[in-house]
Amino acid sequence: MTAASKTTPEAVARHYDYITPFYEIIGSRSLHLGYWPPGESGGTFAEAQQRFTDLMIQQLGAQKGHRVLDIGSGLGEPATRLAQSSGCMVEGITISPRQAAQAERWASLHGTSGQTSFTCGNAMSLPFQAGSFDAAWALESLFHMPDKAAALREVGRVLHPGGRLLIADIVVQEKASPEDQTFLQNAFVARSYMSPEDYPYLIRDTGYEVEQVLDITQNVMATFDAVSAAIREKEEEVRRAYSDEFLAAIQEQWSRIAETAMRSMGYIVITAKRV
Repeated sequence: MTAASKTTPEAVARHYDYITPFYEIIGSRSLHLGYWPPGESGGTFAEAQQRFTDLMIQQLGAQKGHRVLDIGSGLGEPATRLAQSSGCMVEGITISPRQAAQAERWASLHGTSGQTSFTCGNAMSLPFQAGSFDAAWALESLFHMPDKAAALREVGRVLHPGGRLLIADIVVQEKASPEDQTFLQNAFVARSYMSPEDYPYLIRDTGYEVEQVLDITQNVMATFDAVSAAIREKEEEVRRAYSDEFLAAIQEQWSRIAETAMRSMGYIVITAKRV
């Protein structure tokens, strides 16, 4: 695991409140990377984000009547898509009050208000009863947690025995330099990253049986070129939403993020069940 940064939950909330309009302009309301099937390329970042969400829905396997916890639910688009496609009930939790309100509005617009709800809270201390969920997913949210083991145990508390957990997360390669690790932590407001080799052990040690580990690094890396293309295409919209200075800074920053990610970043999807 990388050395923990001093990123606080409040800092994570402020970051997303500030940067979310940018991601909506260049992509969608799904605040995660995109997915390209083997042998495919091209298309927009937004299209790839939807493919990613659909892959996660397939991996989770939720069914009608299931109650699913969305840990780090963002603007609610993945939760809404999950509810629509499977008929399950989804409860999302986010550290940002603004995101929770936006997610509720999104669900209302898409007819899932009766199936979805969104709460502002801390995933380290979930406001739910023990054993009250059939499944949970965490899409690019665990790297924000100050203590991943404690967060996973807390999720395990609210899952019933045999309940399913899906984690999609950025990891850092063992070969990554300390400088690259620190840069990626700062770039994505991460508290710490795991290595792909160590992650399954963490899952097992916190009360789960690992069912599958998928390394989809090669399927998400096109995100960086797709975002760069979207920034070029949407320059005027980004400039109007922020400023000339922001546009110049994000272009420079994203170029460095892409270069560092190609060298040092990985991405895994883990499915497990609570024992």
